[in-house]
Amino acid sequence: MSVKALSEMVLANIVRTEIVEEKEGGNTYVFTTASEAGITPFVSEGEEQIHRVKNQILGMNNTEDIVLGYDIQLVNNTFSPELLGIIDGGTVTYDSVDTDKFESYEAPAAGEVVEREKVTINIYTEEKDCDGATTSYIKFTFKHAKGTPVEYSIRDGEFYVPELTLKARAKRGEKPVVVEALDALPDTE
Repeated sequence: MSVKALSEMVLANIVRTEIVEEKEGGNTYVFTTASEAGITPFVSEGEEQIHRVKNQILGMNNTEDIVLGYDIQLVNNTFSPELLGIIDGGTVTYDSVDTDKFESYEAPAAGEVVEREKVTINIYTEEKDCDGATTSYIKFTFKHAKGTPVEYSIRDGEFYVPELTLKARAKRGEKPVVVEALDALPDTE
């Protein structure tokens, strides 16, 4: 038996999040205002079948848990109409003259099936040194995510902080999450 020291990294912060549309010619939306990403595995749970006769266990038949993807609860600290449209599946409208000026957002129609587009989610965090310097970046990638209806919580005297939920489900044979070490953040252009 050999003994091996584990490789350990000290990670902090969400320095950047990307939502990449998977459709042909899709856009990449970059934002630095996400403050939390709750990542929960979506698992097909295995079963244990115990063959017991009176006070004796004669055998056990079991199947393993299988990960199919992840549910991602993303907390963002600003209101982004484009992000709301991607996650919720509605329509964003801008001023016809000033195309950067937001006019409205309309959610999908009630009682109808919504065909939300699949996206890839990239979450970047920092590896920190004991002096607080950033030594590298870690990128978490989740493919084939679809948004769910957005929950709203608007309170008097508090900033609006939306919580967005996406369900990332890997295709057969794909890895449900990829974690990569990077020396620097990729260019946004």
